[in-house]
Amino acid sequence: MIKLEQLSIKDDYKVYEMLQRIGSCENEFKNTAHGISYEEYLEWLKIQDDWSRGENLPKDYVPQTIFWLFDDDVPVGFGKIRHRLTNYSREIGGNIGYAIDPYYRGKGYATKLLALLIDKAKELKVNEILLSVEKYNPASKNVIEKNGGKMISENEYRWYFSFD
Repeated sequence: MIKLEQLSIKDDYKVYEMLQRIGSCENEFKNTAHGISYEEYLEWLKIQDDWSRGENLPKDYVPQTIFWLFDDDVPVGFGKIRHRLTNYSREIGGNIGYAIDPYYRGKGYATKLLALLIDKAKELKVNEILLSVEKYNPASKNVIEKNGGKMISENEYRWYFSFD
């Protein structure tokens, strides 16, 4: 059964292992837990949990919530939702980013994950849902379009999408 779960300070070693398999920066999606020790991961969970509530945010950061995608009890990917956009995040990323564990790519999980993240963004009262994707990543463009993303602009490097 596919389910989306919000990051918790009680997340276990299975999530940690998944994060180690996803690169630190794949297609401009940053995985800051990649390459850290398990002890550092436990501290990272606390920091991310704080940030989801808007607490202890670094300068120029906005609240951001992380969610894990599980198939049964196996973590297969994760996503982030920024609760609002800055000028920088509007240009570079958008509200939602996601990554799938390399072991599970090509199986439709990204499409399912994005659909669930869009629903969560609406629950979080995100006013405007904007995503961008680099032009060297047409697979992600297809995922966005399958989920109803409407291309609103593009430049030399990126496509920009919004959702109703």
